[in-house]
Amino acid sequence: MGRAAVSNWERRHPDFPRPVMIGGDEFFDTQAVITWLDGRTIPKNALGEREAPGLTYGARFRERRQARQERPPTPSPAVNLPSRELEERLWAAFDGLRGNLAPERFYLLGLTLLYARARDEEGWASVERGQTDPSRWAVQALHTMADSALAPIWRELAVGKRGDLALAELARAVDQWVLKLSPAEIFRIFLGRLADAQGKKGGEFYTPPSVTRVLVDLMAPEAPLDVYDPACGAGELLAATISRVRERNAAAPSEVEGNTLSSESLALARMNLDLHGVDARLDSHAVDALCAPSPARRFRYVISNPPFNMRNWCRDDPDSHLWRYGPPPRHNANFAWLQRVIDQLQPEGRAAVVMPNGAAFSENPRERTIRAGLVEDGCIEGLVSLPPNLFHNTAIGVTIWLLRHPLRHPREIIVIDATNLGRMTTRTQRVLSSEDLHILTEIIEGWRQGRGITGHDILATIVQPDEIRRQNYNLNPRRYIVQSGGSPIVGRQSVTALRQELDHLHTAALAADAQVTDLLGRLRW
Repeated sequence: MGRAAVSNWERRHPDFPRPVMIGGDEFFDTQAVITWLDGRTIPKNALGEREAPGLTYGARFRERRQARQERPPTPSPAVNLPSRELEERLWAAFDGLRGNLAPERFYLLGLTLLYARARDEEGWASVERGQTDPSRWAVQALHTMADSALAPIWRELAVGKRGDLALAELARAVDQWVLKLSPAEIFRIFLGRLADAQGKKGGEFYTPPSVTRVLVDLMAPEAPLDVYDPACGAGELLAATISRVRERNAAAPSEVEGNTLSSESLALARMNLDLHGVDARLDSHAVDALCAPSPARRFRYVISNPPFNMRNWCRDDPDSHLWRYGPPPRHNANFAWLQRVIDQLQPEGRAAVVMPNGAAFSENPRERTIRAGLVEDGCIEGLVSLPPNLFHNTAIGVTIWLLRHPLRHPREIIVIDATNLGRMTTRTQRVLSSEDLHILTEIIEGWRQGRGITGHDILATIVQPDEIRRQNYNLNPRRYIVQSGGSPIVGRQSVTALRQELDHLHTAALAADAQVTDLLGRLRW
């Protein structure tokens, strides 16, 4: 209830409920006001035509509120706001309630309350009818719906004199989101804010929307869907994959599986996929599960954005007998992920995996040996270099590896240099536009369908195995795009030198980023 509706009662009655602050404005809790009105009988001369003597103002309030709720809702003007402006307005009101709670804890609480609000429609309706206190509803919903990994978080807010009041404010703020946007869309927005708050750690569970879409579009999943993500974070890649298939065939059968690397990510993935209407089999295993033999289960599609450059992913030096193309180095899990993905593909399967750029041209002997094996066995369909600043947790550029089940012989590989695509939306964040995504999808689809890459020679080229061997299995797309552009012989050595220097700089940046990631990973938030 806004102040204008009750300011007269507040002036005249010292026992009137006190207001609370939401987004910088004063509001009155509806249930508290109704309880106060229950103690005040309507004078006979103020009764309506069908109202009986003894009726309280509280009873009248409930009856009229119920009648208003049963009428068709009038669209709110806020719904017509541009999506970004609406998001910012809603977020300002929500974030204003955080107080002294750490941002990441507060946003996790918001995600859990959002899930509870979306799944407990009947319980929330009782709040709206004035039958249940909103803070009591929030506590009960969190008890019954929050995953055990997230359950302790709300207790931090519930401690102290403001506990119940703060939960009531948060519940109503979340309700304002649900009135304007779908719960699945709100969950995505909250995940992005949580990733911002957590910095490097946010990359363990969140893939930005434009990267998610390009991964799914280039993998091009079709029904019947059978998809797996070995490091699924909050489940956004799995949700996007099944959404794409359902757009084309709403009744398409689907099997969705994923593994997370922490209990909190598992809780987020379960809520996220449930809000998308996805019945998924999810589990959580530590990264050292990569050291064990691959599971027997095989999938038609595998999609993943695993953590970059993970150190000490195996307690001992990896067992060479477990790796088709050779044991990855213990200081970096990138090629453990790539080999695990290939191992879990069906014979006609296809995969899309995000890797840091350095994985394509690392000079580490083990990694180069594995790249050679992937090339000679025909596992690599294509590589797409994306621009920097796409991720919340790192500014480095990344490469999408398009993989397939081993063909037992080498094949040509399509490489795309998309490092100049996208636009900066903030000082540190870049996004790929719909036009960018269309261009990349058009290139890959045209090549798969035998139309070549006509019209896209500046961005893409087709590389034969012999050329890759001559380049010592360096798979940096920029190396081949430069050569395909018809550089003159004069100056070719200088171009090659610059290209090699660029590769070294990429490797140095990769090593520095890995060290920072390792140090931050030791901090507990």
